[in-house]
Amino acid sequence: MSELSDGFRTAFRHHPAGVAVITAAVDGAFYGLTISSLASLSIDPVAVSFSLAKESGAAGAVLAAPSFLIHMLGEDQHELANNFAHPGAPRFTSDQHFRVLPTGEPHFIEAPVAFRASIHSSISVGGSRLIAAEVHAVLFGHAQQQHLLYQDREYLKLSGLRADSTTS
Repeated sequence: MSELSDGFRTAFRHHPAGVAVITAAVDGAFYGLTISSLASLSIDPVAVSFSLAKESGAAGAVLAAPSFLIHMLGEDQHELANNFAHPGAPRFTSDQHFRVLPTGEPHFIEAPVAFRASIHSSISVGGSRLIAAEVHAVLFGHAQQQHLLYQDREYLKLSGLRADSTTS
């Protein structure tokens, strides 16, 4: 790996990011993966962007699905994030509190918010794919809570933390 790649990876490892789980249904099977690259993209049309590091497995299912859900996770959902970040971990279990929407996607009802979306466009960059996804619906969860963050390989909670907003 190059010095540039190492520096880039280190810089982003220390940059906090929101945590989301994307779920999809393809041919009756449920798929999901954890991402930390979700970003607002457009208000007209309403769209978000995210990246996928590969195009097989759960990522391939998201690319093949007619629509999917992007769950912005709450700070008490770090175990769910972990499960969808590691192959072979428990997924779509009853204790993860999901339901299937009439449109077929699995929905984690305790996530503060989820977007029902479909791929608008995508572009390959190196071994990754940047996705622009058009949002069709916003689903608010049962509990409003702070969102889960990820930094330097750890999940972080924001509850009770506020930056000093006093200006000099």
